[in-house]
Amino acid sequence: MKHIVNDYDSGRYRLLHGFDILLFIYFSLRLFMLLIMYLDPEQYPFYQYDYVAGFFWQHRQIMNKFFIIICLFFVMLGTIGIRTFFYQSPDKLSFQVLYDCIVFNMDQYWKSLDTEENIQIKKSRRLNHYRQQFERDHHFLSMINPLADRLVLLKVWLDSWLQMDRIDRKLFEQHNRMRLFPHSPIKGRNQVLLFIFLIFIIGITAVIIVSQMFSTVLLQNSIILRLCLIIETTLVFYAITTIIQCAILLACSIIATSLIYNNELAEMNEKFVKFLNKTRTGQSITGKDLKQLRFIYEEHIRLSYYVLYNDKTTWSEALYYYALVSIPINITLMCELIVEDIIPETRFLFIAIIVLHGVSGSFPFLLLANMSRNFHAINDYLPSLQLRLNRFTHLRLKLKYDDLYERLIWGKKIVHTFGTLGDLTFRGLFEALLGYFVAFFLILGFYMNEQNQSRGSE
Repeated sequence: MKHIVNDYDSGRYRLLHGFDILLFIYFSLRLFMLLIMYLDPEQYPFYQYDYVAGFFWQHRQIMNKFFIIICLFFVMLGTIGIRTFFYQSPDKLSFQVLYDCIVFNMDQYWKSLDTEENIQIKKSRRLNHYRQQFERDHHFLSMINPLADRLVLLKVWLDSWLQMDRIDRKLFEQHNRMRLFPHSPIKGRNQVLLFIFLIFIIGITAVIIVSQMFSTVLLQNSIILRLCLIIETTLVFYAITTIIQCAILLACSIIATSLIYNNELAEMNEKFVKFLNKTRTGQSITGKDLKQLRFIYEEHIRLSYYVLYNDKTTWSEALYYYALVSIPINITLMCELIVEDIIPETRFLFIAIIVLHGVSGSFPFLLLANMSRNFHAINDYLPSLQLRLNRFTHLRLKLKYDDLYERLIWGKKIVHTFGTLGDLTFRGLFEALLGYFVAFFLILGFYMNEQNQSRGSE
């Protein structure tokens, strides 16, 4: 993301990502050529002249025309990712929100690092506290000193990362704030940082097996074709890396921003409930309470604007095309896994791709749906609030919350959308799941008919 901000609209930037687009167009043409060969191998016997077509034709039991369609969908997915991230101005609010949650928050983390002496003091305090707690809760197990020490040290190490012992919390929370989310709770910021660290640790690598290509007849006595294969393999590896980069960027962007939104909304709703519980006991409303209510109202409006504006300008179209491309990918992979008689290694690879694709595709959407629910969770408490704002000095605040209640009930839902497909809520995801099953059985039926026809012709 720093690359986008620093190099956007430069000659090098345009050349690099223009090359990405040309590369995806080239691979699309390559795949269309293979698809034509599968549809009519007698009229288009490309496998006799092209080493890639020959390799696919040699392994056509697995790399059939449905496999080519999957590859085409992945190429489309990469093109959508490039268009969404690399051809959007970094001055747009949607990009600024992502930059603030991911890059700027990380920069503030490095600026807020505590001294080694203070870090060791925190760890020693945590260690002593956990040892006492362990001895109190697990008296007999604590008698086994080596095991008890290992368990306690493991918990200390884990919690020191989860609770960010390496930073000066006061400096991080009060001075090194985020720009667009200055009131974001430290819990949400920590979760984003831990998630980014996790992404850095778990590197996704793409392995391309090309050794069998070198044994084909076309390549045995051709140095030129071997050189072409090396060049094309390098381009394929670069294209796959770009697709993975775009997929990770999309998932990380959605997850990071959702964590910030969800934690801030959860904290505001919690403060709101505490205020109502306080007034139920008969305590009067103080000036501090009114100030907090104004803050909750203004923060809710500001976060709602971020979501609705960014969805309209960027995310609605991107999520729409992402859903249209991702669902057929997953369904076709499932059909390949169910119908085709493939070797165990390839079956395991397909299962891994399906699971990874399903989790990385569904988890961000679940977070976005939960974010929408948190935005509207305040609805349940607004009527009760109106009864408690019963003084003349509360009139302006009462009218503001009345307007908020009306907009949450009758106005546009505060939610991301799948373009024209619908809102990204839990209900919308359930409807999408039903559509997934319908599409799955339709494609599976078509797939099995094709298999029966091909076996009958043989």
